[in-house]
Amino acid sequence: MKEKLLQKSILYGLLNCLIFTFISVSAQEMEKPIRGTILLSGNFGELRATHFHSGVDFRTGGREGSPVICVKDGVLVRLNISPVGYGNALYIEHADGTTSVYGHLQDFVPSVIKLARQLQYEQESFRIDEHIENGGLFFSQGDTIAYSGNSGSSGGPHLHFEVRNTETERVLNPLHYYKIRDTKAPIVRKLYLYTVSEDAYVECLRQCAVKNSAKGRYDAGRITVPAGKIGVGVFLTDYMNDSWNKLGVYKMSLRVEGDTLFSLNMDSCSFEQSKYINDIKDFDLYKKKETVYRCFGNYQDRVHGVSNKNKGYIELAQDSLVEVIIDMFDINGNHSCARVQLKGGSKKEGVAKTERILRYDEAHVLTLPDCRVELKKGSLFSSFRNCLKVEKDSLLDQAVFVLAEREIPLLEKARLIVTGKFDSCSIICEISPSGKRYPVKTKYLPNALEAEVAYLSRYTIVEDKEAPEIRFLGKKSNHFLHFKIKDNLSGIARYRGEVNGNWCLFSYDAKNDLLQCSLSEPAFIRGKEHKVKILVEDAVGNKKELMIDVKK
Repeated sequence: MKEKLLQKSILYGLLNCLIFTFISVSAQEMEKPIRGTILLSGNFGELRATHFHSGVDFRTGGREGSPVICVKDGVLVRLNISPVGYGNALYIEHADGTTSVYGHLQDFVPSVIKLARQLQYEQESFRIDEHIENGGLFFSQGDTIAYSGNSGSSGGPHLHFEVRNTETERVLNPLHYYKIRDTKAPIVRKLYLYTVSEDAYVECLRQCAVKNSAKGRYDAGRITVPAGKIGVGVFLTDYMNDSWNKLGVYKMSLRVEGDTLFSLNMDSCSFEQSKYINDIKDFDLYKKKETVYRCFGNYQDRVHGVSNKNKGYIELAQDSLVEVIIDMFDINGNHSCARVQLKGGSKKEGVAKTERILRYDEAHVLTLPDCRVELKKGSLFSSFRNCLKVEKDSLLDQAVFVLAEREIPLLEKARLIVTGKFDSCSIICEISPSGKRYPVKTKYLPNALEAEVAYLSRYTIVEDKEAPEIRFLGKKSNHFLHFKIKDNLSGIARYRGEVNGNWCLFSYDAKNDLLQCSLSEPAFIRGKEHKVKILVEDAVGNKKELMIDVKK
């Protein structure tokens, strides 16, 4: 009996200890992942090319190698090393139900390096993405876990930092955990007005200059527009103190005569929402370096923190006059307000009946003698004009399949099938207005090529018979072997580095086309000659091999 009571007492003691530990850990305030004053080069939820920014980017003074700090007590649960994306990244789970993410790292601390190298050699791959169970790597708040860098798809040295809900994987705004020095209100550059037809065809009507009538108060005056449905877009930028980097807006709303038609709040988002980014931003203007928030759209209410009424459109009767107010806030509460009066003019004539409008809420199959495009229902953000045709490109001297009058992003990828006799080196490429070719993952069918395309654009068939390039750049500081590997069309699909016939770890920097190997790898023995072989293969199977002799 006494033994049972003792066992029970010990169990209760352990339980209380665990509860106390959990409470104390949960109560920890989140420490900064980088020492010094917080300066951002990117904030949470800002509109990027293909997604909402899922974290914040901490500036590191244009340098690599700054210590990266564990923000709370936690356990390493995921380790990712990649030549693209987040590059070198760590995921640390905390007892309060959050996971912190650290991306674009230069390197890790020794305990993580040991684990990473073990996984890379087991898998014979530089690229790894491992979910770690019982890894035993626990970090205390304040521990150095890595060093900041520029790895992956980073455009310059910085630390990408996220806070995620561990269970749902939803990302949370990290600036709820940190205070930044920001006394600057968002700046309104101009307004854009759009019309929408009965077939839901959206067209940019005009841009409107604004006057800064007072601090944070902008006015576009009175503007006459066609009666019917009108949408409003806002080209705005925001800055924090002591930093020149443009940031996104935190809160935004559009009111018409006091009635809120659109609202946005960037407290959290999910990765599944990324496909809706082009319902929020103006895709055409973004390509011209203008970040325009559209206060209307067919799918905006599927984005966390975004809602609209009547899809955000202003119903304007002829000869009516309405006041439109757009309020914008950053996370520190700095406020800007833009005002415009819209007067209803004559109703705009619809699209000519000779033109076929493809509705956004229907499925479509478009065909030509050698080309077929399949659009599932829900693929389009808005309706568009059908202008499928084949034309001869003077720059490329070959047939180009024109799927739309301008590049149109898709909510769901379309299926593009081109019929004909093709060999295994043929690939479907998107063609830019300047003639630059962007390869699309291509599937080979009997007498046809198939690809899933993310844009209605201009496409052509190109034969890639050229093997990738491999060039030895020599030794760096007598400690590293450097190679340049590059492919000019279909892209590098895989590579392998060997020393004396055995796989050896070569790190790959895709954005700079660089392959690097340390002479401290186990395969290299001091004083001996080594045969180093690099094999590179592109996406259609062209291969190139380079062999060199190296003495350590």
